[in-house]
Amino acid sequence: MYRVLVADDERWIRKGIVKMIDREGLGISEIYEADSVTAALEQFRLHQPDIVLSDVIFPAENGCDFCDQIIAIQPETRIVMISAFDNFEFARRSIKFRAVDYLLKPVSKEQLNQVLSQCIGQLKARPEGPGGGREAFGQPACPAGAVPGQGRAGQGGALGQEAPAVEDGNDSEFQVRQVMEQIKAHLGDKYTLAAMAAECCLSEAYFSNLFKKVSGMSPMNYIVHMRMEKACELMTSTNWRMVRIAQSVGYYDYQYFAKVFKKVTGQTPGDYREKLQEEFGDD
Repeated sequence: MYRVLVADDERWIRKGIVKMIDREGLGISEIYEADSVTAALEQFRLHQPDIVLSDVIFPAENGCDFCDQIIAIQPETRIVMISAFDNFEFARRSIKFRAVDYLLKPVSKEQLNQVLSQCIGQLKARPEGPGGGREAFGQPACPAGAVPGQGRAGQGGALGQEAPAVEDGNDSEFQVRQVMEQIKAHLGDKYTLAAMAAECCLSEAYFSNLFKKVSGMSPMNYIVHMRMEKACELMTSTNWRMVRIAQSVGYYDYQYFAKVFKKVTGQTPGDYREKLQEEFGDD
C-alpha cells in the first residue's frame, strides 16, 4: 500500500484532487493534505509518503523549493508538480529533481490517476531495501541554503508606506516575502516595480532579482499569475459574472483580462470555468 501527500494552498483544488484519486484501484492506503510548504514538509517528515502531488505557487513560498528539500531527505520519493501555468522555469526545475510529471490545472481524473499509476510502477520497480522496499527516512534539518516559508502572517503595511531599514540579505528576503503576501491578499490593487522596491528599501534592479530568486518569477509575472490563479478559484467557487471576477483581481477591462487569462492558461475564461465544473463536479 502506498501513501500520498497532496499540497495546495487552495482548499477547493486540494479537496478536488483528493476526491479524484482512485485509492482502491491504485492501492493507496493514506492521503495526507497540506496548505503550505511549511505544513507539507512537516507532513512529509511525519508520514513518509511515497508520492507527493504539489502545487508550484504558494503564498510567499515555492513548491519547487519544497521538492528540493524532500528530495534531499528521501531521493526515492515520486513527485508530481501541478500548476495552473505553463511556465518553462518551473518545468525545468521539475526535471532537475526528477519529477514524474508536470501537470497543468485543471487536471482530469483520468490524467491524475494515470500519473499516479506511473509513480507506483516506478516504486515497484526499484530495488527493495529494509522494510519491504521503503528506505529509512531520516529527519535532517532543511538543507543549507533552503528558505522555509514564512506562512501568511505578514506584518508589513500597504505598499508605499515607509519600510524598516534592511540589514542583510535575509532581512531583504523576508521583506520580499511580505510584499508577496500583500499582493496575494490585495490582488485588485495597482502595483508598480518602483513602489514594491521602495517598500523593501531596495533598488528596483536588486528587488527584481531578489524577488525572482524567492518566487521563481519576476514581480510583474508573479502578480499576473496570482491574479489568474485567484480568477480560476472564483470561477469554480462562486457564481459571479466574469466581469466581476475580472474586476476583483484588478482588471477593469474585461477584454484585456480575457486576453491575459488565455495567454496564461491556454483557455478562455468561459471554457476554463466549464471544464473545472465538469471535473470537480464528477462524483
